[in-house]
Amino acid sequence: MSEGRFHSGAALLLAALLVSPAAAQTTRPERTGFRETSSHADVLGFLDSLQRAGAEIRVGTLATSAEGRRVPYVVAARPMVAGPAEAHRSGKPIVYLQGNIHAGEVEGKEAAQMLLRDLTRGALSPLLDSLILLVAPIYNADGNERLERAEDNRPGQNGPATVGRNLSGLGLNLNRDYVKMEAPETRGAAALLLAWDPDLFIDLHTTNGSYHGYVLTFAPGLNPNASPAGDFVRDRLLPTVQDRMQRRHGQASFWYGNFRNQEPDSLIQGWETYDARPRFGTNWMGMRGRLSVLSEAYSNADFRTRILATYNFVREVLSFAAVERQAIKSLVAASDRRAPDSVTVRSVLAPGATREVVAEITRPAGAGAGGYARRRRTGVYRTLRMPVFDRFTASRREAMPSAYLLPQRLGYLVALLRRQGVAVERLHRPWQGRAERFTVDSLAAGPLFEGHRTVAIEGRWGAPRPVVAGPGWYLVRTSQPLGTFAAYLLEPASEDGVVTWNLLDRELEVGADYPIVRARSAVEAAATTVP
Repeated sequence: MSEGRFHSGAALLLAALLVSPAAAQTTRPERTGFRETSSHADVLGFLDSLQRAGAEIRVGTLATSAEGRRVPYVVAARPMVAGPAEAHRSGKPIVYLQGNIHAGEVEGKEAAQMLLRDLTRGALSPLLDSLILLVAPIYNADGNERLERAEDNRPGQNGPATVGRNLSGLGLNLNRDYVKMEAPETRGAAALLLAWDPDLFIDLHTTNGSYHGYVLTFAPGLNPNASPAGDFVRDRLLPTVQDRMQRRHGQASFWYGNFRNQEPDSLIQGWETYDARPRFGTNWMGMRGRLSVLSEAYSNADFRTRILATYNFVREVLSFAAVERQAIKSLVAASDRRAPDSVTVRSVLAPGATREVVAEITRPAGAGAGGYARRRRTGVYRTLRMPVFDRFTASRREAMPSAYLLPQRLGYLVALLRRQGVAVERLHRPWQGRAERFTVDSLAAGPLFEGHRTVAIEGRWGAPRPVVAGPGWYLVRTSQPLGTFAAYLLEPASEDGVVTWNLLDRELEVGADYPIVRARSAVEAAATTVP
């Protein structure tokens, strides 16, 4: 090759690199033939490389982990916005995408990086004309660095050979922390989400459950305290994305769940989803009146397939959101205005609906036959009709009051409510009126879980009687966007509220009254909003 032709070829190559999305940066899996997952340093380097290559992103810090690691988040917008206020004035849906909350489930971390590259430097960039994206690609930074053999950290997962662990640096499961908010990552994420108030929340995971025929399963928020936004996710968004995954990418997906029994002759017992409580992120966000989507790549698929399935799923969710942006904004506003007459505080699985589910036939491997048991695969698939239990219904409801009143000594609860975004006022003059008190009939503590022995309470609200709330008492009205969520947290019989997580243990006694009272009629009081 002549020197002139070399320089010409080099110039063409440089030009190609400047426009090629892959050249802006490649992820560690892409560089290693999908044999390795990204380290914390890899992710920070990837984001830095995108910025240096001219990607229209802004990188911030969501939190500092318990072990001192920076947890980054990224804002991607075209044009870039100065902050949340400008983002909302744009009228575009704001989407929050989170990967790696369980750091042994690494596909979301890798797919999020690839999407950031392709949305800012590649073929997906037109999507940023219609939406604004917040991305936390490596939410559990500490867990990510606890690299061990996959056989130890993620038994049965089909690659890569080494992954992090699901627990955080504090030893917490961060996807059980959204009510109690003990981890710095949870508190940082809550502050970011309160500031930006995204319309759509997407949480990326990898399931290690049953053997089935889907590269990815998904779910909306499952708590039965319904909202227009949540109904739209279940009825419109997820069915549309499921169809597009099959038609556009040749990838089969289904509603998240596991078989009740994996014995071939017992598969027809049914397919069952997970949990309705807001300790889980997607349920938490769904209860707050926002669109909420759980993505679960299939751990028995190979690493490359899991990443690409996650990538394609999020791509289709974003494409849907871009087209339906006006409907999404309207549904979120309607969810903020909802005023239900009751709040569901306990739930059970609703009756199943018979549907077709693709199962892989398995053989015993000495580990049982339940939904999460490890089995020997055969590569034989069958489509079976069975009940699908994919939603919950109320097992206990409470009437929605106008407000809850908390004595001054419970100021620490107010700190949690404010962290959750619930509006709280403080009385600066006495209030007298009629309110209900809850009598405790029984208390039961559960086994040790996340450092807690969770509490379940039985009892009943009595008839309204005169109550005097002195200066310094706190007032939580339910006529606010998070009114239903506030009621769920404060109701003593709630299956995942402040009682559950031991926040009122010193106040509870069988036969005594619950310390928080509730007023059914409007409370007219001189009060100041708690910052």
